[in-house]
Amino acid sequence: MSEGSLVLVVLATTLAAWLLFFLFLRARPGAAPEIEDTLLRPSQQERTPRLVVEDASGVTRRQFLNRAYLAGVAVALSNFALASLDFLWPRSSGGYGGKIVMGDAVQLRNQLDATRTPILNTDTDVLPPGIALMTYEGTPQAAEAIPAYVLANTANTGFVALYRKCVHLGCTVPFCTSSKWFECPCHGSKYSINGEYRAGPAPRSLDRFKVDIVGGRVVVDTATVITGPPRGTVTSQPQPEGPHCVTISGA
Repeated sequence: MSEGSLVLVVLATTLAAWLLFFLFLRARPGAAPEIEDTLLRPSQQERTPRLVVEDASGVTRRQFLNRAYLAGVAVALSNFALASLDFLWPRSSGGYGGKIVMGDAVQLRNQLDATRTPILNTDTDVLPPGIALMTYEGTPQAAEAIPAYVLANTANTGFVALYRKCVHLGCTVPFCTSSKWFECPCHGSKYSINGEYRAGPAPRSLDRFKVDIVGGRVVVDTATVITGPPRGTVTSQPQPEGPHCVTISGA
């Protein structure tokens, strides 16, 4: 069931339940709670018959209390419905869980091939801790043999969109410009330029997202996090290309 359908089901069920409750009270007014002043209630000996007094508008005390009670319930119900709608309503497609346009495919490919430095999307309101976009440096045949690359559409687009969250304990993984690897500063896990596991305590390669080229633009679909390839996956860049930025013993 989609999020929009869930919103409608929750609101419809809530409104139906309260409508039945209101109809019940209307059919049986005596079922509504009545407020009495127990502190000022006279003793059994002093109790006198109570008269029902109507004011000029023709509303009895009991009717006034019942209507005030129903009005309070209606206000609470409205607040609950609005809060539920705000919580369950699908957010803009430009954020996490939606599709993010990274830019023109040709321009991005030229830039990435020239610099060999991933383009980072670090907007924490969009996708903490961000996307790292890089061209895939292995062969299409190698990508087609790895399930994670197949799900990410790597062979068809030639791009890799990595989730820069270390699969060890969740630290943000920066890119080391000297080694050309992603190196986690927390515990020393290291990944190739395409996010493949190379060293450290991480249990697998970096997770990633599906990439499509739509209308000549690179679009990253963050609706599903694709589990990274297992340890031992080496389709490109088996060795670092310079000094490491993170040097942790045992890593």
